[in-house]
Formats: sequence, C-alpha cells, structure tokens
Amino acid sequence: MTEEKGTEAGRAWHRRAGELIRGGIRDRRAERLAEAAELLAKAAAADPGRRGRYAADLGVALTCRFELTGDLGSLRGALAAHRVAVDAAPGSPSRLSNLGLSLTRWFERTGETDRLAEGISVLRDAAAAAGADDSRYASYQSNLGLALTRWSERTGDPSAAQEAVDVHTEAVGTADGTPSDVAARLANLGMALMVLFRATGDKEHLLAAVDAYRKAVLAVPPGDGNAPGCYAGLGDALTAAAVAGGDVALHLDAMEELRTVVDGLSPDDPDAPLFLNQFANALRAVFVRTGDTLALEEAVTWRRAALARTPAGPDRLLLTANLALSLRSSFEYTQDLAVLREAVGLLEEVLAAAEDDLPERVKWEADLGNCLYRLGVHEGDADVLDRAAAALRQAAASADATHPDVAMHLANLGGALVSRVELRWEPALQSEAVEVLGRALDKAVRKDMPSAEIHLSLGLAHRTLFLREGSPGAYRDAVHAFGAAAGASTAAGRTRARAAQHLGRLHVAAGDVEAGLTALTTALELLDLVAWHGLERDDQERYLADFRGLGSAAAACALTAGDQQRALGVLEQGRGVLLGQVLDVRTDHDELRAHEPGLAAELAEVHAAIEAAATGATAPEPPVAAVAPDRDRPGGTGPPPDRRRWAARRDDLLARIRRRPRFARFLLAPDAAALRPAAGSGPTVTVNVSPWRCDALVTTGDGTEVVPLESLTAQDAAERAGTFVAAVNANSWGTNDAIRDVLAWLWEAVTEPVFRHLGLTASDSPTLPHLWWVPTGPLSVLPLHAAGLHTGRDGDRNCALHRVASSYTPTLRFLRHIQDRPTAGEPESALVVAVGTVAAPLAMAEVEAELVAAEFAGRVVRLAGGRATKQAVLDGLGTSAWAHFACHSISDAEHPSDSCLRLSDGDLRVRDIAALRLPSASVAYLSACTTALSGGHLPDETIHISSAFQLAGFSTAIGTLWRVPDLASQETARITYTALADHPPARAVNLAAREMRRNYRMNPYEWAAFVHSGPA
Repeated sequence: MTEEKGTEAGRAWHRRAGELIRGGIRDRRAERLAEAAELLAKAAAADPGRRGRYAADLGVALTCRFELTGDLGSLRGALAAHRVAVDAAPGSPSRLSNLGLSLTRWFERTGETDRLAEGISVLRDAAAAAGADDSRYASYQSNLGLALTRWSERTGDPSAAQEAVDVHTEAVGTADGTPSDVAARLANLGMALMVLFRATGDKEHLLAAVDAYRKAVLAVPPGDGNAPGCYAGLGDALTAAAVAGGDVALHLDAMEELRTVVDGLSPDDPDAPLFLNQFANALRAVFVRTGDTLALEEAVTWRRAALARTPAGPDRLLLTANLALSLRSSFEYTQDLAVLREAVGLLEEVLAAAEDDLPERVKWEADLGNCLYRLGVHEGDADVLDRAAAALRQAAASADATHPDVAMHLANLGGALVSRVELRWEPALQSEAVEVLGRALDKAVRKDMPSAEIHLSLGLAHRTLFLREGSPGAYRDAVHAFGAAAGASTAAGRTRARAAQHLGRLHVAAGDVEAGLTALTTALELLDLVAWHGLERDDQERYLADFRGLGSAAAACALTAGDQQRALGVLEQGRGVLLGQVLDVRTDHDELRAHEPGLAAELAEVHAAIEAAATGATAPEPPVAAVAPDRDRPGGTGPPPDRRRWAARRDDLLARIRRRPRFARFLLAPDAAALRPAAGSGPTVTVNVSPWRCDALVTTGDGTEVVPLESLTAQDAAERAGTFVAAVNANSWGTNDAIRDVLAWLWEAVTEPVFRHLGLTASDSPTLPHLWWVPTGPLSVLPLHAAGLHTGRDGDRNCALHRVASSYTPTLRFLRHIQDRPTAGEPESALVVAVGTVAAPLAMAEVEAELVAAEFAGRVVRLAGGRATKQAVLDGLGTSAWAHFACHSISDAEHPSDSCLRLSDGDLRVRDIAALRLPSASVAYLSACTTALSGGHLPDETIHISSAFQLAGFSTAIGTLWRVPDLASQETARITYTALADHPPARAVNLAAREMRRNYRMNPYEWAAFVHSGPA
C-alpha cells in the first residue's frame, strides 16, 4: 500500500472508529468499542504519521470498554495507547489528562500506588498545560481531583483530600459543560468532601458533601450514565449524615436513593459492586439505628452479591471486610456462632492478603478484635477476650492519632476490657478500661461524634468498680455516664433504654430509690422506641425481651417510695407494650381532637397507615423523602419502606404533639386515676414480682391499695413456674402432684392474702364476686384462679374457685378497651370449628362441636375437618358474634406472634388474628392447647391466641394454659355452655371448673387449665 493510500485508509478507519466509539458510549455497547479499537490499530499501522492521534482515540476506546466490562486487558492497552499519544504530543492537555485518568483507574483496580502517584503528576501537568482559559480546564481539574481523592483514601492523608476539594470546587465554579458534565463535577466534589470528612470527622465537610450531591442529582439528566453515581453518592452522604445526627428519616432517604441505583443496575455494570456495597452500608446503618433485621439481612445479601462480582484486588479486600462487619451485626441479633466464625474467617483472610501499609488494615485488625470480643462474651472465655483486647490495643496504637476512627477503636477496646473484668476481676484491666474509654469519649466529643455507646461502656466500667468496692467516686461517674447515654437523643432507642435501666438499678443498689424510680421510668418511656413501630413484630419481641421485668422493678421502687398510684402507672407502662401500640393505633384520641384537630387528623392518618403496612392492607402513599428531587430517577423504585417511613413520621408527629403544653405526656405513662373505671365491676389485682419486693396492687373504683406478699419472692416464683411448666408439658404420673403443690403455694403466697384483704370468704354460690388477675413475670404462666389446698376435706374453703369468679387481663388499659365492646348474650350468629385430624387425632373435637352448635338458637356456621380452611374460618369470623374452636394449637415461646390454631390447610397465627377488625364479635371459646399461655421470654407482653382474638374484636376469650386432654375439653365445654344459659362467661367458666374439680379433685391437670379473659 502506498503512503497516500495508507493515509486515506487510516483516515477512513479513523472516521468509522469515531462513529463506533460515540455509539458504543451512548448505547453502552462494548463490542462496538472493541471494533473501534481494531480499526484504530489498523489505522495506526497504515498511517504512521498520524499514529499519535490514532493512539489517543484508541486509548479512549479501550478505557471506555474497560469501564463497561471491567476487562483489565483493555485498561492495560489503553495505558499503552495513551503513552504513545503523549509521546507524540508531550504538551497536549487532553492526552496527558487521559493518561492520568487511566493511571488512576489502574490503581483503583490493582492498588498499585506507584501508578496513582504517576497519574497525579501527569494530571497536574495536564491542568498546568491547559491553563484556566482552556475550555476543558474544568474536566482536567476534575480528573486531578479524582486522583487526589483516591490518594487520600489510600494513604489517609487529609491534605490530599483538601487539595481534591479545592480542585473540584474550582472545576464546579466553571460555567461551561453539559448538564452531565456539571453533575459529574458536583458528584466528584461530593466524593472528595466525603473522604475529607472521614479523614477529619469535621461535619461541615459532610454537610457540604450532601449539598454537592443534592445539586448533582438535580443537574444530571434522566438516563444519563452519570446518574447512578450521583444518586449513590447522595445515598452514601445521607447515610453518614443520618449516623452523625441520629435522624431515622435521613436513613430512609439514603436507603431509597441507593435502592433506586441498585434497581437500575445492568448485569454487566463494572461499578455494580461499588453501588451494591454503598447500598449495603445504608441498610446496615438502618439496622444499627432502628434494629430492623430485614434491613440487615438485605445488607448481607447485597454484600455477598457485590463480592461475587468483584475480582481479586483492593476492592475485593474491602468488600470482604464489609461482609464480615455485617455478619458480626447479624450475630449480635441471632447469636448464631457459625455466622460469627464466618466473619472471623473472612477478616483473617483479608489481613493475610492485605499489604502492611494499607490504611484500611488498621480498621480490619480492629474489626477482627471486635469479632473476638463478641465471641469471648458469648462463650464466657476470658482468654478470647484477652486476644480481642490485644488486637484492639494494636489497632488504637497503629492508627493516626488525629483520625476519627481512633475514638471507635478505643471505645471497642474499653468495651472488651469491661466484659473481661466482669468475667474475671483484674484491677489493672479495670483501670485500663476506664482510662481508654475516657480517651475515647474525649476524642468523640472533640470530633462531635456519636458517643452514647461510649458513655454506656464507661458507665458499666464505673458500675463494676462501685459494686465491687463501694467507691462513691465510681458511683458518681457511673451515674453521669449512664445519664449521658440515656439522654442522647440521636442514639438508638435500645442503647438509651439500656443505659436508663442500668442507671435505675445502680441507684437502687446505692440506696437511692427515688432516683432509681426516675431512671427506670425513663427506660419505660423509651420502650416505644425499642419496639419501634417501623420494625417487624419478630424484631420488636426480640428487643423487648431484653427489658423484661422493667415495669415490675419500677413499681417496686414506687411502692418503696410509698406511691402506689405511680406503681400502678409504671406497671401499666411496662406491660403489654405491643398490645398498647395496637391500642394507640386503634383508639380515638378525643382530647387531642378537641384541642388540636389538625394534629389529631394527622395522627389518625399515620396510625392507619402503620396498621395497614403491618397487616398488608392498602395503605396511603408513604411520606415523600425529604431529599427526593421532583423528577424521574434512573431505574426502578424498588419496594418503598412504607412501614419505616410512616413510623419515622409518627416519631416526628409525637414530638410536635408533646411540645403542646396540654399534651406533654401524650401516649406516655397512663394516669392511674383514669384506670380505675376498669375495676368498676370488681377489683383488679396486679401481682407484682420483683427481686426487691413482691406485692399485690388491689384497684377498685375508689383507688389502689397495696397488699405486701411477704411469702413471695422473685426467685421462688421463677422456680415454681419452671417446675409447673415442666410438669404440665411432661403430663406424667407426677404431673398432678406437682400442680397441686404449686396451687397450694400460690394460695399461701398470693391469693389467700389478697382474699383476706378484700374480706372474701368461701361460698358455694353460683354468683361469686368477680375479680381480675393481672399477673407479672413468672406468675403469668400459673393458674391463680385455681390456687388452693386441694387435698384436705376443707379444700372448698381454701380454694380460689370458691372465693371469686376469676378473669385475667394483661393491663387495666386493655380491660377498659374491651369493656366498651359488645358483651356476651344470645348471639345472632356463631362459628363452630372442629379439626381433629391435624397432628395427633382429637376424637372428641367433632362431638364437642356438635354439642356446642346445638346451644345456639341463631345461625351457626359449622366448619369441620377439611372444610375448616383458613379462608373459610376468616370468612366465618367476619360474620359471627361467637366463635368456638375445637382443634390443636401451638404456643411458640420464642416467637409468640407465630403461635397458631391448626386448621385443615395451614396455621392461623396470632399475628393474622390480631390484624382482624371484627366490631360485632363477642365471645371466642378456644378449646385448644395453650391458647392463653404467654411466651416464655416475654411474660409481660401477654401475646397468645386468646389476646389476639380480643385485639381482633372479641370482648371475651376463653382459653387454656396447657394441653388439656381431649375428653376433659369436651366435658368442660358441655358444662360451660350449660352454665352460659344463666350466667355470664366468667362465672360459667368458674362453675365449670368447680364441677370438674368435684369430679376429678386430685387431677387438676383436667380441670384447672381453662381461663377467662374479658369483662364481667
């Protein structure tokens, strides 16, 4: 080929390559870019005189192909091409900038700092060669800023980040460029500001980053290739701002911005791992702030997805370490050792591969120490805690003293030392714990970082010393630290409540009962945040279990202080938290509506939406994210976190309501005087069990009186409850002996002192006085209604069944709520369900159903065997005033909301039943096993099948405390329904128990299980 023809061919190929490059970039088609690269190579061979120009475009084509595919070979070829281009025109700003950018990309992929240093030098030359008057000067500055940002990330040098911010700020100030260019420059500025914030802890840089990303999001055109980076950057910045400020709404904004990006990712997007990692960061932050395990589970899923798409290199190390971090968080919730051991293994793998001078190495060593810390606490292993402390000491010593992470490393070291000292006392380690936590707190305060967890650990350290040595100084310091943690409005509700609970118990240990009561009341008021409305029910139950007995402890303090009215109030506040949340949602707040109608209407809307989100019903549109731009966003929207968003709005709304003077205590501790009408038809007896004292609070329409229960202790109650549950579950030859023993103890320790105080004597009358029991703690599983001496000749005289007709209620507030419902009478319609073929056969189920159906004069819907499906039962409940179930049921002690009735085609769970709204319902008779048994780790929540039916609308529920034999259930039902002809349900249940007892006196397993809940 002649030189002339070569030139002509080269130019033709060049023109065609340009078209392919433009189309490949526009349509994200890597094959077009590869074709362009081949044409440019041919052009350079045919027309060597223009080799530099062809090489420049070849570098662009290969760089773009790398960005689409992640193919390192393409980037290697781009570097070679750009070097050729620069050699041909050493002073060309565009060629220098392209080379510098490719060197930066090479570092991002390989971690080779020499290439990054070269890239920064080349990019400085490009900007200098161009000068401020060059039309592309802003782009050259942006590329330099990007390289400087990466250098700061790699080295931890804040000065490089500051220079990057300055360079990007200058680039943003240039008015030229397309909207896409402007958005990219703003996003680059936001990224540099985030790196500077993380290096210095200065929140001004964080706020500036959020502002830059907001502007980028507003500037970027819909569908533009820069859009995902703009939205992801905004989500990342909002996550950091939410963590710094404790703003749940910001957390949700961040999560939604990043979900938008993830929804729009293409399968072959090389930046996908970065975006998935940022999304996982936001999800984990939501978990840390709110306890939402769905967010955490999703974070782990996306971490694994990001890791699967990342080749070997620095990014893979980072993503592996981040996965370990999320797994550690998962362990903290599940206590699954396999998860924690996986986290340890991943971090050991990362540290084995990481270079010694890698800045992240210090953090990863600290992460490993934290995993060992959790492992040591879980296994009670002092040696493992010593290993954890050693790793955390090393991390704290190795980190730059000015870096914000030092406070975190010191805080974690202090926490590990506190746990180590609690396990095995060593004065030197105790002193070290206090010292390092003090240093951590000082650094956190100086950097304006969240410090509630540090205060909590410091309080525990001082508390340990006070309880061991009685040091007044340690007591004073512990009080200050716990108080600071409890009062940290930006901290997680669980952290604040734990601190307040520790503070209250510390005050009591020091003899200051009044201060203890104040602190414990604060903890009670925080339970609504612990069981945040935005959480799934399983999460709420799990977190409340950490605070069982809190209300009883506060009541014991109030009683010691001589304030029985306050004792009743705090008991009401600490029991039935989840029931109370449902009542809050379903109650008309008349006083608020009268004085603040706008706020009342807004609260009604929010509560309706929360309930709809919880039950799966159609809800209003969720509140709009505060940062969402009013324009289209790339990709799909993903599932909106409606429940979380409405719950966050509720938090804000309650704060606004409580700022009104008349409503400062709105939805906080109930007024004891307002609860008295619940006892209008008979006294309520709240039996409070606490390690400090045990009492019965007897409430009538005139007030509350205290009956000290001198023979009752918390330890004895727990042991007796354990013995009782084991006996009824075993149903062996010794079961009735064990039950009688516990019933006798209940008589002497609890019920007889109450009856004596009330002046109630034995009677065979069918119309005994009515009384409601409100048992707490371990007493919630025991049959107070059947207490008595059942072996002697005078058993009727010393038997609760012959003193009162007993009912149960979880709280007085709940009793007031159901007293406004329809009462038992002649029902117009009834649903009778019998399922005797699921699990073990129930031979008498259909016999029982037949005799029950015969008692109703009105319309009866009978569902037996295979006809008793979930949908048929739900349909029947919607049209029936009375419901009777003869079937199997399951009581789930670990997850009480999953307790269920066994129907022919599946289980009808507590959470399904409680979600119903049945305004015409009256009585639910639940002739199935353990339908009134509270969950073992949540005794004061009263979550069981009976209470679920009452939440659904039934004013009265008749259930069981244990597995009742089939024949005994049928016989009890027959007697009860006969008595219902002349008596209300509570007395009918009492009369049935009395008759069954006469027939089977020595066999309380047969007659003592059925209980009544509801109005008189």
